[in-house]
Amino acid sequence: MRNPSSYTVLIGLVACLIPPYAIRLSRAFGMQRVGWTLFATFTLLAVLQVMRAWHPVGFGIDPELTINLLNLLIPVLLLIGMVHIDIFFRERVRVEHEEKRLRGELEVKVRERTAELDKANEELQQEISLRKQGEAELKKSKEQYRFLFDENPQPMWIYDRLTFRFLAYNASALRYYGFTSAEFREMTAKELCHPSEADGFAADSAKPTNNVQPRAVRRHVRKDGTVMEVEIAALDLHYAECSARLVLASDISAQRLLQKQSLHSQKMAVTTQLAGGVADNFSRLVSAIEGDASVLAQRCQDPASAVPLRRIAATAACAAGLTRQLLALVRRHPMRAQSLDLNQLIENQNGSLGRLAGGNITVEKLCWAGLPPIAADPALVEQVLHHLVLNARDAMPAGGTLTLCTAPVLIDEARARGHEDARPGAFVCLTVADTGCGMTPEVQARLFEPFFTTKDPAKATGLGLATVHGLMKQQSGWIEVNTHAGTGSKFHAFFPCAATALARG
Repeated sequence: MRNPSSYTVLIGLVACLIPPYAIRLSRAFGMQRVGWTLFATFTLLAVLQVMRAWHPVGFGIDPELTINLLNLLIPVLLLIGMVHIDIFFRERVRVEHEEKRLRGELEVKVRERTAELDKANEELQQEISLRKQGEAELKKSKEQYRFLFDENPQPMWIYDRLTFRFLAYNASALRYYGFTSAEFREMTAKELCHPSEADGFAADSAKPTNNVQPRAVRRHVRKDGTVMEVEIAALDLHYAECSARLVLASDISAQRLLQKQSLHSQKMAVTTQLAGGVADNFSRLVSAIEGDASVLAQRCQDPASAVPLRRIAATAACAAGLTRQLLALVRRHPMRAQSLDLNQLIENQNGSLGRLAGGNITVEKLCWAGLPPIAADPALVEQVLHHLVLNARDAMPAGGTLTLCTAPVLIDEARARGHEDARPGAFVCLTVADTGCGMTPEVQARLFEPFFTTKDPAKATGLGLATVHGLMKQQSGWIEVNTHAGTGSKFHAFFPCAATALARG
């Protein structure tokens, strides 16, 4: 038996390193990764053992040396390969760990970013929801404000301050002024003004305003031509890319009329109180003067002295007539109502009425046959008739026609509401019509106002028609006027029928 050489020992040592190294690799990386390597290694060792049993071809080299070389090279090469595998697997494990770490960091970043995106998305959804809610509220608010503008009971409109054309208007404006929407679009705000105030409107539009405030009281004209007084409140704004103005118009015609009526009532109350107190006392004084002057004139033997006394008596009589007018004005004239035929009274006054009217005026009578009797004082009715005839005469200085007309009328509730003093029932209407100059609305508004006259104050007291008004009210009647400038006038005096008066009594 030979002693093994150092060469053989070296080969054995190298061969002995392979199994432990294989076990280490299998533990480090798992059998699944290095199993094939171990299988290939031991298969190769088995092949080498088989080749030992053969007589291998020496390739021109000593067979023993060939076997030894194979036995050396194969384990060395296998060990080198396993070392390379170890390095490869270590690097791969490192890469896998690094990849796992990077993947973990990426997953963390992805989760963080996802969380941020989720939060941003949630905030965005909330913002979208709030924006949608805001848009819905804004739309609702716009609809409400539009509704408030369109359905506001007061006329409102917006117009261009440069061209005065309408930019917007509400239904109340159309209703108040009587125009259609198409007509309003073709108009300008200036056309609503009374012609006498159009220039003032243009000047006012040129003045800027930043606060809603009353601008002025203006006269506006409706489509049918009627004039109404409106108080204008305005505010400048930018609308439809124009310098515009919002206007709120308040119709104060009824308010102004009420103020005038209140003022008239106050004036009448003061006049009534003053005239009543003066007339009572003055009437007694004048009656005493008239009576004494008449007695002295009758007893006076000197004709020259009697003339002034008769003049004093005549003047006192005129003064007594004036006091009777004042008493009639305050409805304190002594009255003895009775059943009276108005046609017969007019016939009895035929001569005096002709003298009152004058020679250049034709008097016509149109009396209703079978006229029902009225409940009135004949003296007071005569005063009413005389004052109306005198008023008609003064309206026809160049002559004309005076018409006296009587007719029964039945006043219903609807017609009674058309006049302040009227009431339902059966009445007789006395109409005194003339073909004179007529009256303007301004004069007609003050027609029955005491001491108001269009004549020379030295020739008229302004108590004629005021007296008629007072006498008619004292007899439970009233008077109406139908007149226009240049077309004459008609005065309608309504007396209650005797049967109606007795039924009311």
